[in-house]
Parts: sequence; structure tokens; C-alpha cells
Amino acid sequence: MSKIKMIVVDMDGTFLNKKMEYDRLRFWKLFEIMKKRDIKFVVASGNQYYQLISFFENRDDEMMFVAENGSYVSEYGQAVKVTEFNEKAKQSILDFVRNRDELINVFCAEQKAYMLTNPQRRAFVAQWYHRLEEVHSFDTVSDPMIKFNINCKDEDTAYYLDLIEKTLSDEISSVSSGHGSIDLIVKGCHKAFGLKLLADRHGILPDEMIVFGDGGNDIEMLKLAKYSYAMENAPRNVKDSAKFIAPSNEDQGVLTILEQFLMQNS
Repeated sequence: MSKIKMIVVDMDGTFLNKKMEYDRLRFWKLFEIMKKRDIKFVVASGNQYYQLISFFENRDDEMMFVAENGSYVSEYGQAVKVTEFNEKAKQSILDFVRNRDELINVFCAEQKAYMLTNPQRRAFVAQWYHRLEEVHSFDTVSDPMIKFNINCKDEDTAYYLDLIEKTLSDEISSVSSGHGSIDLIVKGCHKAFGLKLLADRHGILPDEMIVFGDGGNDIEMLKLAKYSYAMENAPRNVKDSAKFIAPSNEDQGVLTILEQFLMQNS
């Protein structure tokens, strides 16, 4: 294996188990080894930055994040790239979801996320958006949109992905992490976009990365890295995009692979 300079993990379904937990003692031991060897640790997720840092004891000044599926890129506690929709694309998304009451919609901005007022749905949404505000209409939100999240029934995901592709403009891409969650992002602004931006800032090549993922929104970065691992629980198309298979997220597969790599190269 080439000298590894960057380790990248998706969160839901990859680093976290179904209870949204991980073995913190095992991880922080490995993290200290990474720091001593100057290996950059990157969290790449569709989730909000403020939710992600909560999993790591708010030690975001020691790691990097590609949040919101590539729309928010942070390095050691500082945002280095935030990609926004133009006004025309923003309005087309809001028009698309208007009156679709079957969907749970989240308007994602740089500093917070917005959802339509709904006490029954707030707890569900707040799991992934720790900075969350309820509004009566998205039309009242003046913040630039960096991502828009749609939650539908799991079995309806393919239908909405197809409808979005047919309805919305080419400058908008849709990606799904599974389980009925669909993110609308600026075309080309996916996880691999943010990952390459960080790697380029530190002179790191794809041959010097280990990447872990389990969802359709991980495919671009799995294809980017030489040492790419799809989780055992990942669907077939994701596994086909990776070089290797890691044990499932329920078995802490990421930590198992990292222990093998870091201990063998100690």
C-alpha cells in the first residue's frame, strides 16, 4: 500500500451503526496515531456540519469535513468552500416541492437548516440538522440555499429521483444515501468535489487516500481513491464502485480496517 496521507469516512451506514453510535475509545486511539503520522482525517457526509462535529466532541479544529454532500467544505474549523444555488435553481426546487405534503423537506443554508412548521416531524429532522429553524414558508427564507433535502418513503425513492431528473434543470443533481433520503445539490458539487479540493490544498493524490462509503452519494469518491472500501451492508452498485469490501457498519468495519492498516504500519 502506498503511503497513506488521508483517511475519509462517510457517516450513516458506514462509520455509525444503526443507533448512530461508534466505538469512541477505539476511534480516538486510532485518531492519535493518525495525528502523529500527519494523516488527515476527513468526514464526508450528506449531513449538516453542525451535526457532524457533535459526533467528534466538537474537535473539528483537528479534522476536515465535506458536509452537505460536498456543498460545505471545512478545514480545521474553518469553512474553505461553500457552494450555493443560483436564484433560478433555488426557485425551481421550491416550486417542485410546493404542495407535495407527502415529502419531508429541508432547506439547507450555510449556518442553519429550515423546515416547514410541523411538530410531529421536527424530532425526525433534528437528528440530522442540529441547527434547525421552522418556518411557515420556504419563500420567507432569504439565506442562499446550499442543498435541499427531500425525504420520501423508501420505496418511492426511485420514482422521485426519476421525476427530479425529468423536471429540474441540468444544473441541479440529485443523490441518494438510501432510506428515502434525496439531496439536491449544485451539479458537480458532490463529495468527491469537496474531497479533491481538500486533497489538492495539501498536495495529496488519490493514490494516497483510503475512503469508506455505503451509499449512492459515495460512489464518486470511492471511484476517486485508490484504496476504496464499500461496506458489507452497501448495495451492489456501491460495492461495484469500490476496490475492497469492509465489514458492515454494525461490526464497526471502518475501525477494523483502520486498525489493521495503522497497526501493520506502526
